[in-house]
Amino acid sequence: MALVALLGICAFAFASGVVGLRLLLLSLRTGLAPERLIGLSLFLAGALGATGLVAAGFTEEWRPLVAGLAMLAIDCGIAALGAFTWRVFRPTALAATIVACCVALLLASLITDRVAGHYLGVRRTEFSMASDYAGRLGIYAWSAFESLRQWILARRRVRLGLTDPLVANRFLLWGVAELAAIGIWLHSLSMELRAAQDDTEWYLVVTVLGGGCALAIWLAFFPTAAYRARFATAARDAD
Repeated sequence: MALVALLGICAFAFASGVVGLRLLLLSLRTGLAPERLIGLSLFLAGALGATGLVAAGFTEEWRPLVAGLAMLAIDCGIAALGAFTWRVFRPTALAATIVACCVALLLASLITDRVAGHYLGVRRTEFSMASDYAGRLGIYAWSAFESLRQWILARRRVRLGLTDPLVANRFLLWGVAELAAIGIWLHSLSMELRAAQDDTEWYLVVTVLGGGCALAIWLAFFPTAAYRARFATAARDAD
């Protein structure tokens, strides 16, 4: 079971890396910030972060450094997600302030963990845990809310023939991906509160929810021909 879970999270990290790199390459051609920010988020948090946490479990002398760098990559990826949500869904001063506050909470947690020696095996402080998960869940919950809200609005426009069904579906897929990420972090929080030591449980949850997250993001940005055809048929039927 442990081997299956380990292979699963490696597959999740690989999928996140591939999608992230494809989006980064796309942003180089288009020059658009949304693809760049999402590409960075997936590559840093999903690929480098997950891989780093797995690698930290197989190291001894370098474990504090590897774990610390992995968490830094994850938090940078989450910050990129917050910037994406701000730029795309709500480009206001208030939204920028919310992103900055969440990123500040993540940074405060990283510094506290480093000073308190958490990466050396010492249990996290209550402040570090609270600020860490408040920052993470705040950004992911906000992104999920904005995406699903836009999906509801887009569905109304689809019924009026004002929006492509595939475009509306992308909002849904992105919202589902964010909900899956929220599930991962809530499970991580429960493991920390229970002081669980078996990483197999974490690997399995990340495999299932992370795999669903990666699949939803892939279909949102790189839908297959069959997936596109499904919505093309729906649009013709509506006409």
